Amino acid sequence: MGLVLASGSPRRKDLLKEAGINFVVRAPAVEESVHGEPKKVVVSNARAKARSVTDCEGGIILGADTVVVCNGEVMGKPGNEKDACRMLELELGNPQTVITGVCVIDVSTGREFTGYEISKVVMDGAPSALREHLKSGQWEGKAGAYGLQDNGPLKARVIEGNEDNVVGLPMTLVRRLLSLLGFEYAEKTPAGE
Repeated sequence: MGLVLASGSPRRKDLLKEAGINFVVRAPAVEESVHGEPKKVVVSNARAKARSVTDCEGGIILGADTVVVCNGEVMGKPGNEKDACRMLELELGNPQTVITGVCVIDVSTGREFTGYEISKVVMDGAPSALREHLKSGQWEGKAGAYGLQDNGPLKARVIEGNEDNVVGLPMTLVRRLLSLLGFEYAEKTPAGE
C-alpha cells in the first residue's frame, strides 16, 4: 500500500524523506481557510486536501495544513509581500502558536483519521531585519510568512513543542495516524546506530 502526499510543500516532502517513508506527491486543488477556531480550521483544511486527491487507486492519502496564531489572529500563507510584512510586524518579538492539522485516508476502505499538534514559537530579530527577510522571498508559501529553517536575520525559535510541527508536518502524529491504518514502513535510523 503506497502513500500519497496531498501537498506541494517542499518542507513536508523533506520530512517524509528524512523519515525514510516512500511516497508520491499529488498537489491538492483546495482553497485553504483561516476562518474559525484554529484547531478545527487546520484539521478541516488537511481533510479537504486529502479528500481532493482520493481519486487515485488504493493507497493512503496524507494531507496537512499549518496556521500561525499571534495576538488572536489566525494566519495562513501571505497573499503578497504587503500581507507578509503585516504578519511579520505582528509576530516579531511576540509569542505565537503554530498548529498543524493532519488527515490520513485509506482510499480502499474509506477509513479516515485526523489530529493536530501545537507548538509555541518566538520570532527574534531587529525590526530593521524585516525588510531583508521580505526581500529574500523566504516568506512565500509559508504560514505566518516565515519558516523555522529560514536563513536570515529573523529567526524563529521553538519554545514549546516539536520543531517538525513548525516546519509543517508533525512526524510523531503522522506516524501514529498511519499506524492506525496499518501503514508500515522501515524507518531510517541515524548513522552510527
